[in-house]
Amino acid sequence: MSHDPQDPQRPDEPVTPQGGEPAPSEDELVRLAVPARVRRAPKYGVFIVAGALVGVVVGLLLTLFLGAGSDGTGSSDVASGTGFISFLDGQGSIRLVMGTAGAVVGGFVGGALAVRADRRSRDPLG
Repeated sequence: MSHDPQDPQRPDEPVTPQGGEPAPSEDELVRLAVPARVRRAPKYGVFIVAGALVGVVVGLLLTLFLGAGSDGTGSSDVASGTGFISFLDGQGSIRLVMGTAGAVVGGFVGGALAVRADRRSRDPLG
């Protein structure tokens, strides 16, 4: 590490902030220090995305297990047409609606869990 000739401060001199006052000494910092508690706040986005993903999986599983007809083919009362977008016809439309509904509900549940975790992290009794 080389010393810059333009820099007027030496490593053994106390660092001065822009105001021109010297930095406080370590003893003064210890005297003024106040014990603190580190609070780990949850990341809301992670909770919401995780809840939405779990909701999609739950919605698709509900469609799979509850949507099967008496013959086991999965086409109980849903008409299977040949529309413009084939995966939205028949059982595919039910999967899409249930997956979307599961994502929305799961996102809200994940957000509620994040709020609950945030409140618990603020509680001093914790």
